[in-house]
Amino acid sequence: MPERRNHDTPSSGYSVREVLGRAHRQGPTARWARFYRHHWRRLKAASDRRWERPPEPHDWRWAVGLVGRVLVTAGLLMLGFVGYQLWGTGLSTASAQADLKAEFVASLETSTTQVITTTTTEVPSTVAETTNNAVTTVQTTAPQAVANPEFTPGDVVGQLQIPSIDVDFFVVSGVGVEELRLGPGHFTDTPLPGQLGNSAIAGHRTTYGQPFHNLDQLSSGDEIIITTTYGIFTYEVSGLRVVEPTDYGVVSTTDPTVATLTLTTCHPKWSAAQRLIVTADLNSLRSDPLLPKGPVEGERSEEVTATTLPAETPSDEFSEGSSAVETSSPETSTSVADTGTTTLPIEDTASGGSQGEQVFSAGWFHDSTALVQSIIWMVILFGIRIVITRFSRRRKSWWPMLPFGLVPAAIGLYFFYVNVNNLVPPNL
Repeated sequence: MPERRNHDTPSSGYSVREVLGRAHRQGPTARWARFYRHHWRRLKAASDRRWERPPEPHDWRWAVGLVGRVLVTAGLLMLGFVGYQLWGTGLSTASAQADLKAEFVASLETSTTQVITTTTTEVPSTVAETTNNAVTTVQTTAPQAVANPEFTPGDVVGQLQIPSIDVDFFVVSGVGVEELRLGPGHFTDTPLPGQLGNSAIAGHRTTYGQPFHNLDQLSSGDEIIITTTYGIFTYEVSGLRVVEPTDYGVVSTTDPTVATLTLTTCHPKWSAAQRLIVTADLNSLRSDPLLPKGPVEGERSEEVTATTLPAETPSDEFSEGSSAVETSSPETSTSVADTGTTTLPIEDTASGGSQGEQVFSAGWFHDSTALVQSIIWMVILFGIRIVITRFSRRRKSWWPMLPFGLVPAAIGLYFFYVNVNNLVPPNL
């Protein structure tokens, strides 16, 4: 019987390990290894000669080279700042909008706009006997007073939706720099959405999620829907116009008996030379009842009574009781629509010292503290570069100082961009 051949051993007498080792030493792998090793040695030798090179003389050529390096560095910083504004600010706003959405949903679950209770009370039998056994019922309707919400800067006011340009953002209270980073901001010295008067909202056009980027594409009749904890209000665009940055009067109330909405942002895009103003009127048929503008403490309003009395004249005892009931009905009963006519003085909304007016007219370099902090962070970045350069020169290699220095440099660059961004107009 023939002997079985062992297939584990090659016929040439060499093992698989020996064959692969020979291919590694003599094949293409070895040639590529020698090639890269040769060029790596050449680059390292050139790098060593660079670190050993004597310093350049400070002549005109050195000055021209220094100016060129400064300009290239400035260009790279500007390019990075543009990227930070377009994408970095949008990421922070998206995170803030997610938090505002959760806060708004929670507030919707716990809010109550109006509670109406109806009670029927029978007059005591002694009184009924004095009125020829006529049954007198008192029907009382007591509406829950709609609380006028109070917001602190940064609190969510409502959800702003503009279907025609795909806008869906949550509006916060205040139009300061910090508030507008979260989303569109409501001018605190103007009425709330859903109140009589002119409610004004400002928003960024090119940064921080650019909520009002396509605001100029609105046309007459387009809907603007604002959902709040006290109702949903639909506005229809009535006009667009461009005004100067100092024209704060466009957000003041001109007719306190009409509910209007004003959206404001910078114009044109990528500039703060002017302001784009969008005005809209409330569509009462597609909106909830207006929110009263006067201060409401959240207490129950006076009872509104409807009394069914017999035709005959009651006795003196019954007259005293009925007069007490009737006194509360015609004089103290107030509906939500009636209380909504209470308006704030127009001059309060256009006061010169208001936060809204300051932000509306704010231009470049409006934040002096941000300018100082930008300079400080620039000095820190320059110091990081000096440390990396000196340490690398001592070791005659950029490794490992350059990778370790990238982390603090990235942190310093981020805060530098944050403060530089505070120097641009708030509505940009």
